[in-house]
Amino acid sequence: MSSFTKRGSADLEATLRRMVVVFRFLGLIWMLILVAVTLRVEAPPRVWIVWASVGLAVLWTFLTWLISRTQPRFMAGWWWFALDTVAMLAIGAASVASGATELFHGGLPLSYVFTGALLGGLPGSLIAALLLGVEQLVVHIIAGFGAVRAAGSVIFFVVGAIVGWTFDKLRDYDLARQAAQDELAAEQAAVVLHEERAVLADRLHDSVLQTLHAIRMGADDPSQSRYLARRQERELRRNIEEWRSEYRESFRASLLSVRDEVEDTHRVEIDAVIRDDAQISPNLSAAIEAAREAMTNAAKHSGSRNISLYSEFANGEAHIHVRDSGSGFTNEDQRNRVHERLARRVESVGGLVEIDTAPESGTEIKIIVGR
Repeated sequence: MSSFTKRGSADLEATLRRMVVVFRFLGLIWMLILVAVTLRVEAPPRVWIVWASVGLAVLWTFLTWLISRTQPRFMAGWWWFALDTVAMLAIGAASVASGATELFHGGLPLSYVFTGALLGGLPGSLIAALLLGVEQLVVHIIAGFGAVRAAGSVIFFVVGAIVGWTFDKLRDYDLARQAAQDELAAEQAAVVLHEERAVLADRLHDSVLQTLHAIRMGADDPSQSRYLARRQERELRRNIEEWRSEYRESFRASLLSVRDEVEDTHRVEIDAVIRDDAQISPNLSAAIEAAREAMTNAAKHSGSRNISLYSEFANGEAHIHVRDSGSGFTNEDQRNRVHERLARRVESVGGLVEIDTAPESGTEIKIIVGR
């Protein structure tokens, strides 16, 4: 990767842009001090050029700050480098153009090598240094400052080399750091994948294989074999829901887990249809506990061996339905007591419970809470 295309992270590039802006402000302060001294000691014949260069310096410094904040990609491109070249060379030539006996531009043109380094690292800063050095050599010769002072223009190459090398090294280190982080992330992802596969293998070994063995050993008991097969089916479905879910704590998996506990305890079958999923929240946890009690009541008291569980999200609410085809409630007091117990579980989260029942027509319990 060449220096002109090499770029570090967004944070590093922002830091490099700030370095350009900071040095430009320092150069502006340096220039303003020299201008004040020049005007106090001996005003040049064309003093308006002095003031014009000061205006350009102030305007360009604040424009540099503004561009760095609003157009960061433009600032690191060729167009800004070209515009900066014109502005800095104009400020660098203003001393001779004004007729001053001393150069008053200070270190402001030197900040141009930072612009070159931002564009292209060491090559970019050396290009900027070359342009400045040639201009200042010509300026010194025209002003008659002598060969010794003209030779001082070599400072641009020294500073340019240091700044460009520094920018390149910072970017190299940053790219190496990013590569190391990517490699570490890939290794961590591989470790996580291996652990997930190990967990899956353990679950299959501990559940599926053991259940199949139990069914084979108890093949002479059809009811027990049916129960074991259904329990295994439930567990596989629940595990699949957990693995598919995008949530760390899945509402669907949690509700299925509660269903499975009630089935195992009371040896009933509860057909479940759970359409939507979400991250568990206090509201949903309360609804699940209410559903647990509703399924337990149906398993213990309804007399029905088949119970259904249905859940969906609608209008920002979770709706859970527990339905059985059993005997229903025989009196209103019994219905009210059940309603009160269930409502107590969800009232703290603003939920509500509805019970629809009739003797010998079964019971449907609806639990509604906000997600």
